[in-house]
Amino acid sequence: MKKFFLTAAILLLPLKAYTLTIEEAVNIALKNNADLKIAKSKIKIANLTKEEKKKSNFGKFLLNGSYTHYNIPRTLAPIVPPLTSPIVTDKDISSLGISYTVTLFSGFSNVEEVKIASIEKKMAENYLNLSRSQIAYNVRSIFLKILSLQESRKALYSYMTALKRLKTDIQTGIKAGKRPEIDLLKVEGEIEKINSEVEKIDGNIKALKATLAFLLGKEKVDEEIEPVSFPLDRFTSDFKNTTFSQNPQVKIAELELKKSEKTVRKIKSSYYPTINLSAYYGKNFGGGESKTLWQVGVTLNWLIYDFGSRKIKVEKALENTSISKIKIEKVKLSLIKEMEEAKAKILSAEGALKSAEKEIALTEKVKEIEKVRYETGAGTIYDLLTAQAKYESAKARFINAKYELLDAFYYMKYVKGEVK
Repeated sequence: MKKFFLTAAILLLPLKAYTLTIEEAVNIALKNNADLKIAKSKIKIANLTKEEKKKSNFGKFLLNGSYTHYNIPRTLAPIVPPLTSPIVTDKDISSLGISYTVTLFSGFSNVEEVKIASIEKKMAENYLNLSRSQIAYNVRSIFLKILSLQESRKALYSYMTALKRLKTDIQTGIKAGKRPEIDLLKVEGEIEKINSEVEKIDGNIKALKATLAFLLGKEKVDEEIEPVSFPLDRFTSDFKNTTFSQNPQVKIAELELKKSEKTVRKIKSSYYPTINLSAYYGKNFGGGESKTLWQVGVTLNWLIYDFGSRKIKVEKALENTSISKIKIEKVKLSLIKEMEEAKAKILSAEGALKSAEKEIALTEKVKEIEKVRYETGAGTIYDLLTAQAKYESAKARFINAKYELLDAFYYMKYVKGEVK
């Protein structure tokens, strides 16, 4: 007996392992999706750029070396009083040294560059969050479409089974001389029609699974798609909360504005002087001897006139700032529109769901009545098939409305900027 239960447990394990829930699919996509991996790498690049800007403010050291052959002898070092003899000269002079340069003041341009790099890092983080939200919704939406098709296919199989039973009854009736052969042909035509619809659904499921696999970062989805529950009570509370302050699109637009403002300040820094410090220590070699040289200097460069080039750059930057402000309002208006669309989708799906429920109940009664009428000879096969078709059509609308309702709730979560 123990061996039986152990064997049964082992056989059941793979069944569990080869199912995929909607949230498992989302988690796999958030971990493996190629676009998200790229977005994460862009954050690293933005962070490295920020560190690069910071470190560049400390200047740089260079190793300097040279070899020069002259047509006449040259001194190893400049001649300065008091003159001593002999003065070393040579036609072949080489040098080796180290130099250091650093910008002491650039009109705060370097400070603004670091700030801009910091903003770009935050933008990269928000682009990642936006991608996560988009991919989470896309995975859920495709998952629901697959479930909808699978449920529709199951309903068609059920309808086909009923038609095959009807076909058998008609064949029996034909042999008994109670049914005309044309009734059989009509039922067989309906069966072929259902077979064609099933094949079409199979093709659509295959295409959607390929898209889902791409989003999950996989070659294919072998797992069984597990049905989802409909926690409409939880979504009802979400329906009341329709703010989108956490939507990454708003944050990105606001960061774009900050970046534009910092860019204006960076360009205006060109109206200030630039002060650089440079130092050198090294040796010149020639004539079998060497001379040590070192120097430290500060240079100042101040652009006093450039025929209006800087002014134009500032004006362009200010225009970009104005554009950034407009983009913020545009994003907010777009999200308001999308939120209203999400609400409308929910209300429409809820209405369609209730309507389909009533239609199923009514068409089922009509179907049963037409079945009795046909069996008693009071009705025709056309009336029966029409009633059955209307009943199946109502079931299909119910299935579509059910999944469209859930998709609409997930769409609202996307507009609000939520991932989970």
